[in-house]
Amino acid sequence: MDDLFIEEEIKDLRKNISYHNDLYYKNNQPEISDYDFDQLVKRLQSLEKKYPQFMQKLSPTEEVGSDLTTQKDVIPHKVRMYSLDNAYTLEEIEKFYDKIVKETDLMFHFTTELKLDGFSINLYYENGVLQYATTRGNGFEGEIVTENVKTISTIPLTIEYQNPIEVRGEIFLPRSEFKRINIEREGKGEKLFANPRNAAAGTIKLKDSQEVKTRNLDYRVYTVGYFNNEKIKSQKALLEFLESLGFKTMNSEKKLYGLVGYVVGKLAITNQCKVWEHQKNNLEYDIDGLVIKVNDFALQQKLGFTSKFPKWAIAYKFKAEEVETQVLGVDFQVGRTGAITPVARLKPVYISGSTVSNATLHNEDEIKRLDIRIGDFVTIIKSGEIIPKIINVNLQRRDANSKKIEFPKTCPVCKTKLEREEEGIINYCNNINCPAKIQRSIQHFTSRDAVDIEGLGEAVVRQLINQKQIIKVQDIYHIDYNEFQQYEKQGRVSAENLKTAIEHSKNQKFHKILFGLGIRYVGATISKILCSQFKNIDEIINASYEDFIEINEIGEKIAHSVVNFFIDKNNLLMIRSLLEAGVKMESERSETEDILNGAKFIITGTLENYNRNEIKEMIEKNGGKVISAVSKNLNYLIAGENPGSKLLKVKKIETIEIINEKQFLHMIGIIE
Repeated sequence: MDDLFIEEEIKDLRKNISYHNDLYYKNNQPEISDYDFDQLVKRLQSLEKKYPQFMQKLSPTEEVGSDLTTQKDVIPHKVRMYSLDNAYTLEEIEKFYDKIVKETDLMFHFTTELKLDGFSINLYYENGVLQYATTRGNGFEGEIVTENVKTISTIPLTIEYQNPIEVRGEIFLPRSEFKRINIEREGKGEKLFANPRNAAAGTIKLKDSQEVKTRNLDYRVYTVGYFNNEKIKSQKALLEFLESLGFKTMNSEKKLYGLVGYVVGKLAITNQCKVWEHQKNNLEYDIDGLVIKVNDFALQQKLGFTSKFPKWAIAYKFKAEEVETQVLGVDFQVGRTGAITPVARLKPVYISGSTVSNATLHNEDEIKRLDIRIGDFVTIIKSGEIIPKIINVNLQRRDANSKKIEFPKTCPVCKTKLEREEEGIINYCNNINCPAKIQRSIQHFTSRDAVDIEGLGEAVVRQLINQKQIIKVQDIYHIDYNEFQQYEKQGRVSAENLKTAIEHSKNQKFHKILFGLGIRYVGATISKILCSQFKNIDEIINASYEDFIEINEIGEKIAHSVVNFFIDKNNLLMIRSLLEAGVKMESERSETEDILNGAKFIITGTLENYNRNEIKEMIEKNGGKVISAVSKNLNYLIAGENPGSKLLKVKKIETIEIINEKQFLHMIGIIE
């Protein structure tokens, strides 16, 4: 029975880690701090070590986080891009140092480099010319972002070095630019960026390189990937060489405080960690730690790598800044799904570069866990979120007459009785006509990640709702522009621009429209997966729970949510109204893409010429579907070397055909 509980905890940890990985790398919207995330990973590592029978090859403890959102426009790195192991205490840094000295029996130099809180980019040069730029991706391959990277003035397009070289560094947004951009977005009624790192990561993947150029991103180099130059024998020499080619490194920044990033001994390393933790807020950009590396390349090679990290480097992560302030009250906000979120109103306090006056309390259970009351003095941190988080209450300063926070029984906007999902922690307003839900739903539908209607920010949506021009999502396509141009701060040009943007949105990609519908648990990634499996909205509407559950990455909770969404008459009415208005809800397919005619595949084992993602892409491109579970609905199993248990299951079902990689490639016409 104990093993059963352990196995369930391991499964939950893997699922939770993957969820937070996607939020950080793909959505640029982390919900937890780096420290909290690393604690989840360390817990999983300890359980896998103690219970090896539950170890999996594709465990998140063995893989780095991935920013890949699509398999299109992807290039393999010539040399893998690893992640870094993290340390949160000086004791951990000392253990890292002692371990290396013990393994090598030597005293040697380390480099210490400021760890930019940015977004990793790999640059490949050949014959002195930038050939392409990619994101880190999953460490083995990354998405092409060349045109956007070319707009960054600190990245040279040509260098005085003819041999092939991969140059790696971080793009980032200076604090002054972050502030300027958010002021502009606020003026337009657009959602503010949470922090410079999220803004930089989102910017580098924009379609419009001219818009990227206006945001004034910056870049600093810290290492290389593919590089064949035996004259360069250390990290210090490498950074000096890269500076000679016109790249900026963090070396020049250190000279601001008279520090040299080239040290010997444990004390020198820990002293630099202390100094930069104190000095971090004096810089023009965000740093979240200090990277310590063995300087000598020969020693680096001797020490080697784990499956995720180099053994010769570690990142000392700075503690999240903590401040104390007072809770003045609590507001209860209604989200687009009807979820009620309590937000504490705080006595304004300065933390991590900005003044804050609100902090999320997440849900009713969190209020009870913290035992927080109005008037309490609380400690807050700002860990990657635009709304800071309360971590504890100072009970010694609690007033005897403090008031407990009462979670509402009815919606704070429409007064409908709130409901909580079975075994859930969130209270919901299920009134589809709730004004707050309507506004949030419309803002979500028009957002950049959905149909992307420029000019329909929060302020304009509220204006249209107040004027009763729109009361539901589909009303967007029936706005009276003559009336709109009479509104305050609007005019003829604004009306024409809005009309153009709305008309353009009718031809938005299917997966973005599906995401915009606001189906619970269906984010941007799941929307893409669904649209790769179904040709149009009618196929999704008519699909069964069993159809959804067969798809990779679609679990029971998501499958139930999608089915329930399309049972609702109001949702079906919305979809029909959108279709009648000219909104296209179908996948883009060429004439040659229906070769497989909806056939369902499972891939198992190691393939000879392609990896699973590449085969999956071929299947979907040619009109097939990849599912995860063996059932009578499966048409083909593609089996490679060392296939898993699915092959045994398939052999028991006569209607399923077992084929190899070459037979599949023949099916789609790649080989004869």
